[in-house]
Amino acid sequence: MKTRCKVQVSASEQEVLDGVQVRLLRQGEQKRFDELITTQHYLKDATLVGERLCYVAEYGGQWLALLAWSAPAYHLKDRDEWIGWTDEQRRRRLGWVANNSRFLILDGAHYPNLASRVMGLCLQRLSADWEARWRHGLLAAESFVDGQLFRGTSYKVSGWTQLGQTGGWGRHRQDFYVRHDRPKQLWVRELRKGARE
Repeated sequence: MKTRCKVQVSASEQEVLDGVQVRLLRQGEQKRFDELITTQHYLKDATLVGERLCYVAEYGGQWLALLAWSAPAYHLKDRDEWIGWTDEQRRRRLGWVANNSRFLILDGAHYPNLASRVMGLCLQRLSADWEARWRHGLLAAESFVDGQLFRGTSYKVSGWTQLGQTGGWGRHRQDFYVRHDRPKQLWVRELRKGARE
């Protein structure tokens, strides 16, 4: 029998969890966003490809976390099998998937349960925001987690499913991949019920 370890949350931490808000990045904030990703995210790179949206989670005007969504990986065997796509279907429908390409809890903002709370809030609005910006909604999301550094707990708690490991390739440019020999966990999530169908 598995037992769950409950994290004690103080009243002030709970206040932050209850009051945190996720919003789209505003005009003039991209430079700050990119600098924080470059200095604090383990990938040290704020480059995004294709269609994209960036979000900030804040409480009382203080930035706590950053999320970036961009074009999905062109071909992921496990994702494509999970959805049930043929090669032709993937070519026509890939735009309905977004990749959570960056997720960063900022230094000094590591509150218990903040990551899953922020992810949940972002997922509630992602498809509508995507449609407003790119003229089409989203049906699913994917993300990669470096298992040597993270466990993927915030994804699991937010309703994502781990499909397995990638083959150890990473996007170098819009349409070019290079082997990095550091496979990542592949996580996926439907953004509305029955999305795969």
